[in-house]
Amino acid sequence: MKKLALTLLCASIAAPALAGGSSYVTGNVQLHDRADFNGSDVTSTLEAGHTFTTGTTLLVEFDGIQLGNTDYGTAEFKDTGVVDTDSSASAYTTLGIEQSFSVNDNLWVAAGYHHLLHDGEVIQYRPLVKVGYNFDNGLSISNRTRMQIQANNSIDSGVDITNDQVRLDNNVAYQFKDMPVNVKYNNVYYVNDGVNNDNSMEHELRATWTRAGVQPYVEYRNQESSAKSNPGHNNNVLVVGASYGF
Repeated sequence: MKKLALTLLCASIAAPALAGGSSYVTGNVQLHDRADFNGSDVTSTLEAGHTFTTGTTLLVEFDGIQLGNTDYGTAEFKDTGVVDTDSSASAYTTLGIEQSFSVNDNLWVAAGYHHLLHDGEVIQYRPLVKVGYNFDNGLSISNRTRMQIQANNSIDSGVDITNDQVRLDNNVAYQFKDMPVNVKYNNVYYVNDGVNNDNSMEHELRATWTRAGVQPYVEYRNQESSAKSNPGHNNNVLVVGASYGF
């Protein structure tokens, strides 16, 4: 699997020089009101990709880049009893490949695979499928269903502790015809297969200035914890970012 990850990364870097199509870069800064939800009160995400004329997209994403305070950990070392309050951690890296197909002028489908790594180790294997429909009046709907299969399970008191998930993204978007603005709502639902986790839901509402060139956006997120010990919609996030296609 490490060879696959290296191959995807090299291909994503070389793609623009090898064939026609379009490329993109996007990034954001996220302000969290519950700082320990993601290990820091301020995080960032960066992503770049290239889409070939064949409909194949290669991408790389760096997520969970910690920019703010990281003193929110509660890990206790059993051998010394010392409590570590530093939750600083390196970013997560996703290497992906997706292939889309146009069924007709409005309907499209896609399939792909995302490879999630942390500190050079595989964390999850993520096969996915997508389907979407673009109406002629500016409205569009889509779904992405992605399996998130944990690479290595842990054993606690003889119990197999897994964190396998199915993530369902259901999008509704509208592109205004009389002004360069797109609004989108994304409902994210996690089906969690683990003894310590319940199913959870997130809400994302984004407005994008769809101007030529750099397209800034602002987004509000409401994230529900899946932990059985602390359930509820307990992390509100303000996201400010921008995308550029070329």
